[in-house]
Amino acid sequence: MSESVIIAAGGTGGHISPGVALAEVLMEKKETFHISDVYIHSLLRNQNNPDLQNAPCEVLWHNVPQFRGLSIPIYPILFLIQFIKTILIFQKKKVTAVIGMGGYSSFPAILYAIIFRKKLFLCEQNCIPGKITRYFSKYANKLALSFPIKDSLSTNIDTKILGNPIRKKVVPESLNIRQNENLHDSRKSMVNVLVLGGSQGARQLNNMILKTMESAEISQKFRFRVLTGTSLYDETVKKAKKPGAEIISYSNDMRPNYEWANLVVARSGAGVIAECLVFGLPMILIPYPYAADNHQKENAEYVEKEGAAHAIHSTSEDPTLLVKHLLNWKSNPEELKTMGQNSLRLSNVNAAYQTVSYFFPH
Repeated sequence: MSESVIIAAGGTGGHISPGVALAEVLMEKKETFHISDVYIHSLLRNQNNPDLQNAPCEVLWHNVPQFRGLSIPIYPILFLIQFIKTILIFQKKKVTAVIGMGGYSSFPAILYAIIFRKKLFLCEQNCIPGKITRYFSKYANKLALSFPIKDSLSTNIDTKILGNPIRKKVVPESLNIRQNENLHDSRKSMVNVLVLGGSQGARQLNNMILKTMESAEISQKFRFRVLTGTSLYDETVKKAKKPGAEIISYSNDMRPNYEWANLVVARSGAGVIAECLVFGLPMILIPYPYAADNHQKENAEYVEKEGAAHAIHSTSEDPTLLVKHLLNWKSNPEELKTMGQNSLRLSNVNAAYQTVSYFFPH
């Protein structure tokens, strides 16, 4: 029997991008996996997301409210309205399987699968499972993990670690660590540092980099490219006291940025980490301290333990530790090369295909 598949991917880019990567594989390999139709179910507020504007399949929009603030007293009514709409749409599309990518926005699709006894698959991107995974894994047929999880789940669900699915347009043409080969020819070479704050941007990260660039030694040895996030671009440009960084608000084509970089300074969201790994890039990870269940801290510590990153746990903009790591790497390029090799070791460029194969064996 052919499957009609819903990919519930809303919220932030960390949920959307891997969902789009799975949709790409499902659309390309319909016959292989016996798929008739593929849909992405996402929040209406994500309509301007570039991945969804150019989605590989039809996007079904919904507007389920988040359970917080003034909507709490009337939340059941607001949710019920959206859920009824979801039921009607899914039945019209003859949905037989749901893939939940996490986040509250995937709840209506997951609930539909549970109530109407459809196949349910979950993807967990982080080392600490989110609420959706913790609450609903016992109802799922299978769970695909991006990284080993810190604490085991209270269920015997079929689980496999496959890596975080990556979009085709980001996947490198070849797996290597050529980004760092130039560092071993001459210690006078400039080191390219790519700075990423994630899909939401990061003011702390932007300001820390600007302060790091004030060091004369850093400015002589490092070249920075900072992706600030759209909302923080103007603010960051105004704060920059001197040239030395290429400041960009957002890039819809990340492959050239990763190919340019010798190393990355970033938050520790699962999506950014996975993309850096497939490019063999060493990382300095500064976890967002207020992430749900502090999952970014655990992500960073896992990659650090595996020798592919250094983690800086700080809520301040003090650049001291960042400067120390950068100068140490410049003086010890072999360490940078080793961390790049560790990045490649942890990567899985075929995570999207393997995840689909896991959910829909053929």
